Amino acid sequence: MDFANDAFQFYTIHQKDHHGGDKAMDPKHVYANTTNPSICPILSLGVYWLMFPVDHSTSGGRLFPGTSQYERFRKLFSKRLLQDKDVLVALENNGLHVGDLGTHSIRKGSATYTASG
Repeated sequence: MDFANDAFQFYTIHQKDHHGGDKAMDPKHVYANTTNPSICPILSLGVYWLMFPVDHSTSGGRLFPGTSQYERFRKLFSKRLLQDKDVLVALENNGLHVGDLGTHSIRKGSATYTASG
């Protein structure tokens, strides 16, 4: 991670087109949203760090420690769906169950929407 001018820069090692992770990639840039703090990524990261201080001795230098983020997200996603009666009724009306839903469209769809402006 680094700051360059008014952008927060970070490097991703694992990308779809480069699975080895053995060479540096071009940095991704994240900018503050000064007109709408409720969706500002820089402010959100600052609040996250205040709530969960980074301990590099236990996190291995990772920003978000943990080993199975996908599984953790899937469990929370399913649990939230089970708590919402309207969602359960809508699923049932369409012949679906909570277990039929995956997380790919949520994770990838939101990233695509965000990146497309």
